[in-house]
Amino acid sequence: MTGLDPHPLYCSILGPLAVRIDGAPLRIGAAKQRLLLAVLLCRANRTVPLPRLIDALWSTAPPRTARKNLQAYLSELRKRVGDRITFDGWGYSFRAAEAELDALELRRMAGAGRRAVREGDLVEASAVLGGAIRLWRDQPLVEFADVPMIEEHVRGLTELYLSAYEDWAELEIGHGRPERALRGLDDLVMNHPTRERIVGARMTALVQCGRLSEALSQYDDLRRRLATDFGVDPSQALTNLYRGILRGTGRPSTTGAGWPPAGRETAVWPANNLPRGIADFVGRHEELRRIVRENTAVTIITGGPGTGKTTLAVHAGHQLSAAFRDGVLMATFRRGRATRSATDVQREILDAAGVPVSADQGDAATGSRWRSWLADRRILLLVDDAPDEAAVRALLPGTPGSRVLVTSRSRLSGLESVVRIRLGELSEPEGISFLTMLFDAEAVRSDPVAVEAILRRCGRVPLALRVLGGRFADLPHVTLADIAARLGSTTDPLDELVAGDVSFKQRYEQWYGDLSQYHRDTLLQLGALDAPQFSREDLVAVLGGDVGAAERIIERAIESNMATVVQAEVTAHSTCYALSPLTHAFAASLVARRALGAQG
Repeated sequence: MTGLDPHPLYCSILGPLAVRIDGAPLRIGAAKQRLLLAVLLCRANRTVPLPRLIDALWSTAPPRTARKNLQAYLSELRKRVGDRITFDGWGYSFRAAEAELDALELRRMAGAGRRAVREGDLVEASAVLGGAIRLWRDQPLVEFADVPMIEEHVRGLTELYLSAYEDWAELEIGHGRPERALRGLDDLVMNHPTRERIVGARMTALVQCGRLSEALSQYDDLRRRLATDFGVDPSQALTNLYRGILRGTGRPSTTGAGWPPAGRETAVWPANNLPRGIADFVGRHEELRRIVRENTAVTIITGGPGTGKTTLAVHAGHQLSAAFRDGVLMATFRRGRATRSATDVQREILDAAGVPVSADQGDAATGSRWRSWLADRRILLLVDDAPDEAAVRALLPGTPGSRVLVTSRSRLSGLESVVRIRLGELSEPEGISFLTMLFDAEAVRSDPVAVEAILRRCGRVPLALRVLGGRFADLPHVTLADIAARLGSTTDPLDELVAGDVSFKQRYEQWYGDLSQYHRDTLLQLGALDAPQFSREDLVAVLGGDVGAAERIIERAIESNMATVVQAEVTAHSTCYALSPLTHAFAASLVARRALGAQG
């Protein structure tokens, strides 16, 4: 009995799809039904959105009846597996215990084996890891290899299996049983000829079996292949092993040659490198609740400059940290005014973890090492200021169990199976609470007119309010009415939003500098509008009647968080859009600057 269902169930995806109920094979003949079940099993115990399921079943042009057909397939599957398939309002999931799905068993046993190594119980580790790798029957779900969603999951499973096999092989070699390790290593080296840890284990096993020339030849083959395919040399650990063999220093073990021991790293990386949270965190309660309660693999926090994306991500990260036993990591793509590559970010984290990565190692090799390192870990990763979808994809774990929080100024609409949380202005009560925290509470209560004017002029943007507090809160001769008057009397309120070395205008300048020319032109065209709030017809008038151009500008503005839809429920003819007051002020200043340049 499983506790989830009165009928014992076992599903296998570590090979061709197979399901057994009460020990008897369950035959599912229809191809679409088999594919649907495979997709649900790949994401067992997690909801797969309806659009994602339709995309998996009909990758090119889904029929008009796609949703109806999908419901029919689900109904047939439910007749066979019972209420394991559940609907939660926006998608479907397949509920399974670890003992009921071989992929879940593999992950559990691989993790248990590595823990046993860390605790020094090498006999137990070898037994558990041996059981884990025996779950692997063949290439997972090979009949669906051309389905992108399946292919992505299979890559992650393959990384997990290879990592477990490497751990087990090194233990077997260390216990003086190289022949057992070689049986599988021979095939793995053929299929993964540039995976250095497998090559290193095979070289060591060959030496211990007295096959010295084969071990040296194995290294030479790898060196030539790496140079040809990636333009890099073997890692220092593998080079040390090779030199030890040449020196004839006995029968080197994988650990004695400088290779990281199974289940361990050569350095202790920070279990939690999050910056401290802001003690006076205010607002965003609903957004925070969604992040903490919704167990989604990838959450994107998006919004314009100063809306508190990073602050919210860090605050949520601290609340979630206890659930991720292998650590909480924060990676940022921005260093000063420069944007780093995904490979640079991968190297930084791997170096901190003690995983050897050569500075001249290529993107593909670094990415492979990154995925291998993540494969059997449960990590919370915060990706800050992601520039585009490709940068995020490069950092995503290939196996389930970890979670990723991403902050970006763009919606990153090209990423699939993610939850997006857009941060706009604070609600009015949140804005008042923020000012109450920054300024004298009695002053805020006694001058609601000034408070309303400040919030309106700043668009209730958290950073703008915090900068005002930093500049004026400790100046008793400056009242809230004075601040409201200063903001109201200037054509560019950004000039007032400076406190010490923090300038909100500089934030906007940096944001503008990072935009593509396409999006810069969009912002300039929006800056020609008379007011932050506008309709499509208003923009058409500014553009001299070009309806198509207006629609494209609106789409780009929403994608890049320049603008929001104010009334999404009404028809397109009367839909209202809005820039934040500060974004509109900045865009208008750009238009004025360009006009002055044209006159000069």
